[in-house]
Amino acid sequence: MAQKPCPTVQPMSILSRRHCLTQFAGAGLLLWAGRARAATDFTLAGSVWERTGAVARLDPYLLYAIGFVESRQSRNGLLGPWPYAVRTPAESYYPDSFMAATRLLATLPKEQITDSDLGWMQVNVRWHGHRVPDLTHLLHPDINLRVGTGILREALASAPGDAELAIGRYHTWADEPRGRAYGARVLSLRRDLRMLAGLRPDGPLEG
Repeated sequence: MAQKPCPTVQPMSILSRRHCLTQFAGAGLLLWAGRARAATDFTLAGSVWERTGAVARLDPYLLYAIGFVESRQSRNGLLGPWPYAVRTPAESYYPDSFMAATRLLATLPKEQITDSDLGWMQVNVRWHGHRVPDLTHLLHPDINLRVGTGILREALASAPGDAELAIGRYHTWADEPRGRAYGARVLSLRRDLRMLAGLRPDGPLEG
């Protein structure tokens, strides 16, 4: 996960002005779901976000909101989580493909890789690299999302009844004020996304 605060954004204004990336194709690319003119223009139905959320019993719009906050990238007017994002202490990279991302990882100094965040859920190598047999697996969108979802599940279990704090722990356990700010931002974006999808904005996070 990103260890630095992300720039402040206004989720609804961004999503209403630009296209949204919502689905994952078999080749590992995101597809655009159309300009958000109406609620039905945005949906995670049938996407990897929905499938992963169903297995983990978590709202897919919560997962997408975290991915958006962690790795959002704009390409040709499309905006959404970027599956091949690599953030190091020195620089952030947004390779075009899985192969390009793995080649990048092979060229980075070891000390930068150790402190890097990978994929659209920005899984931190230092704390969570042990969850996969090879770090390049964290650049595979499906695997990255499953690992990130597992980390989120653990964070939610750590603070029952306090969603803001629990989600904030996906980002940081050490700095509660920063974690709460992150959690509030994710929850706000989740509400906006659910409204765009024509869903009840305050639907349950789990179940």
